Amino acid sequence: MTPTDYQKHLQIGLRETARSILGEIAKNGLTDDSHLFITFQTNRPDVKIPDFLQKKYPTEITVVLQYQFENLIVSDSFFCVDLSFGGIFYTLKIPFNALIRLVDPTAEFGLSLEPTAPALQTPTASSAGATIIPFNQLKK
Repeated sequence: MTPTDYQKHLQIGLRETARSILGEIAKNGLTDDSHLFITFQTNRPDVKIPDFLQKKYPTEITVVLQYQFENLIVSDSFFCVDLSFGGIFYTLKIPFNALIRLVDPTAEFGLSLEPTAPALQTPTASSAGATIIPFNQLKK
């Protein structure tokens, strides 16, 4: 008999909590004073971000959902959001398994997560840039 992996079950629950929170924001938006800091791994093949972000943040990045985000879509395994960088909107696709932190400082709430497979990779010349998928093709 193998022992129960309680930490694994806790992480599954925390990811479901993050998914639920983002789903509620996608449905209802944020309150005027609320904002969300989302930290995630950038060096995974299942994370889709613009090349310039991948190059500037090769292992992880924190983005903010507050004023300049649109089209937040939440699925069972990932979420997509259009974020403004330099006045231009880009679509990001972030699997829940890549999440590291989700924090709402106005509510004094935060989750700390352990990223799961695929294993961390060091970007190479062939994998350093992410392919940006058109927004309408990201819905599974």
